[in-house]
Amino acid sequence: MRVLLVALNAKYVHTNLALRYLRSQVNVVYPDVLLREFSINDRLDRIAGELYEAKADVIGFSCYIWNLKEIVALIRQLHPVCPKVKFVMGGPEVSFESEAFLIEHPEVDALVIGEGETTFLELLNTWQIGEDLSHVSGIVWNKGGKIIINPLQLAASDLNQLPDPYTENEDFTGRLVYVETTRGCPFNCQYCLSSTFRGVRFLEPERFRTMFRHLLKNGARTIKFVDRTFNANKRHALRILDIVREESEDFPDSQRIRVHCEMAGDLFDDEWMAYLRAYPRGLIQLEIGVQSTHAPTLKIVSRPQNFEEWKKYLPEMQRLHIPLHLDLIVGLPEENWTNFRTSFNDVCRVKPDMLQLGFLKVLKGSGLRRHSHQYGLVYSPDPPYTILETPHLSHGKILQLLRMEDLLDKYYNSGKFKHALCEVLKLFPTPFDFYHEFAEFWEQCGWFNRQWQGKALFDKLWEFGESFQAQSLDLPTREIICDALRFDYYLWERPNTVPDYLQLRPKVSLETQGKADLWKTRQEDVRRDGCWDKLIPEFQEMDRRQWSRNTAVAYFTSDIFQVGEGESLAPCWYLFYYQQGKVKAYRFEDDGSTVQ
Repeated sequence: MRVLLVALNAKYVHTNLALRYLRSQVNVVYPDVLLREFSINDRLDRIAGELYEAKADVIGFSCYIWNLKEIVALIRQLHPVCPKVKFVMGGPEVSFESEAFLIEHPEVDALVIGEGETTFLELLNTWQIGEDLSHVSGIVWNKGGKIIINPLQLAASDLNQLPDPYTENEDFTGRLVYVETTRGCPFNCQYCLSSTFRGVRFLEPERFRTMFRHLLKNGARTIKFVDRTFNANKRHALRILDIVREESEDFPDSQRIRVHCEMAGDLFDDEWMAYLRAYPRGLIQLEIGVQSTHAPTLKIVSRPQNFEEWKKYLPEMQRLHIPLHLDLIVGLPEENWTNFRTSFNDVCRVKPDMLQLGFLKVLKGSGLRRHSHQYGLVYSPDPPYTILETPHLSHGKILQLLRMEDLLDKYYNSGKFKHALCEVLKLFPTPFDFYHEFAEFWEQCGWFNRQWQGKALFDKLWEFGESFQAQSLDLPTREIICDALRFDYYLWERPNTVPDYLQLRPKVSLETQGKADLWKTRQEDVRRDGCWDKLIPEFQEMDRRQWSRNTAVAYFTSDIFQVGEGESLAPCWYLFYYQQGKVKAYRFEDDGSTVQ
């Protein structure tokens, strides 16, 4: 029997962990197992052609809210030309409301409900010997037009009894690889499918070591733990991170390894902080689901937390250069525009590296889905079941927040406008007010109807700032914003030209112009300055032309790093050094020294 396992990932760089578990589980009995991964952005006819030519007896699909529509279309296209093929679907998107799904899609032979490693193997064995499927636990199947729901597996899988999902010699270079060290979650969040089962199961740390070592050997450098709450058990989490550190020690910085962990903020404590202080820089990044800071909402969704208490740990994490990704959810029960504005500002003010503004997905099987009428949740009937309206948040308000999300990603989460946003935000009562007004300005200008290249975003931010002329911004404030935006412009990439609105203004004094002329000469002969070989190791290997292509020098009327710190806003020069997609800025002092 030839088995074909198929994943349609959200992006090309993603990998599918579930199918790799299935492959390892059934390989012992059925060695002819193929695994094919595609992206939902690939052409469906090309995918269908490749699946047809695999000549499989069973084709299994891993289904989620982001790929169900495409998978159904593939099966409908393949079924008429593959009448003898058994089509199986599994995953969270078909594990609930399964009977209705099979009635609507009779071309599907069976659905695997819940954890599928044991169930899928039993299903294959039963098909192989031609027996009835009635005794296969954990499936829903079509028996001559009648939908049969078999009982679930009696016991959840022991992670340590499952085979290692990563034993094949796959090339994971440039891919995002998923690893699981726990199943389950200690919390009962009503928007999450983890609330549908109880308990947390743990993988033995040394089994993880073997898996992690294999992944590094095969080119993996970015690992994401799919553990719903990585720090659910402190001792287990710390041991896993010990292994990450130990196995990564032999890799040079040029092959930087990073692991991504989703943690609960209210489980951090002083012991965690002491551990992170001693942890290697750049090896870990954290995602923390805040979701809301509105207490009544958190109570309804069964996720009470004290953000004001645990946020005290975040500034030190930032000083330790641990990237922080914080999440909010729009459309939770009892959270209106004013409440969400507060939640947004609470999170934005701690300045995470990324602030994900997500919109509630009313998932099949979740508590909020079951009680959606009680809470007045109106959501899309099709995947991903996005919230459309609540009694406290109209559809019009949600559309405004969708526009805010777009600009939050373009400007804040891109990390390309850090200095400019810092200055522009000072003009508004709160961060929420800025992003809301900025998004409405984009809407009025019709800019959301077009795709804009990176540098065009600078134009839009400046044009929005110009709209404040009516508010009579004082000249120093305007100049500081211009300097900050121009600094970000140079950090984006080495510019061939600088837009007129970012040129020096007002006209500089004769003394300043003299310094500018001197620095133009200095830029041409900057290789004569003895400091650069110490600051930039590659300096010694560059000729004049290479140095010119990889550097830029710019004059600023004020040093943006001193703005707001009580320092005099003295003019300054910066040299920007561009290498391998990265840039560093050096301030040049009048005495000839440099500051990085």
